[in-house]
Amino acid sequence: MSAPNAPPIFIDIESSGIARGSFPIEIGWARPVIMLDGRVELDVRSVLVRPSDNWLADPARWDSSAEPVHGLSREILLRDGRPLSDVCEMLDRTFDGAEVASDTGMGGWDDDWLLTLYEEAGRAGRNWDLAEKQSGGVVARQFRALGLDPRVVRPALAPWLPPHSHAAAEDALRFAWEWGMAEILARSDLVGRPDADLVAMLRDLPAVVPPARWPQAASHETYRRRASREAQSA
Repeated sequence: MSAPNAPPIFIDIESSGIARGSFPIEIGWARPVIMLDGRVELDVRSVLVRPSDNWLADPARWDSSAEPVHGLSREILLRDGRPLSDVCEMLDRTFDGAEVASDTGMGGWDDDWLLTLYEEAGRAGRNWDLAEKQSGGVVARQFRALGLDPRVVRPALAPWLPPHSHAAAEDALRFAWEWGMAEILARSDLVGRPDADLVAMLRDLPAVVPPARWPQAASHETYRRRASREAQSA
């Protein structure tokens, strides 16, 4: 069970493909941390999964057309990936007692890939589970709890979201950023304003909330980055 009112952990999984028999190759997560001074720091991490011999023995389980999307080759995974049992231990240690939300939710693709991971590692199960609500639903719940209508505020924030990149941690970061921004907006005299006023104000978000106060990813090198590189080359 998660601790009452504790921030959730948002996860994202990159896989060998989107088909039956595909397997996880990268797991990333982002946890909002509310600091004493009111800032929201995002603890962002990821781990590459070293494919088992059993997974690689069947060529149909690896979709080569997905490589340009997620940016990972089998050679990179074999060189830099962690053994399956190590990945399971890391997830169990990190996620124990937390609400863990995925963009596909309980019973979706991410749940299937986690089951594939734990079964191949020979684990009986995991000591945590995915939330029934998808990541977007968990974010929407946070906005509503703070008196903000997610149907109005989330679309208005969309242009300011961190880029979607198919690097697992960066994609998990997008939901954690929204969750943290709800906390910040609720302290910025926006609650109770008419919808039209809110939308107009959020068109110039930096004028409402200086970027230095936006949720910031912790400055450590524990997750794979793609967004900054791709944004520069776009």
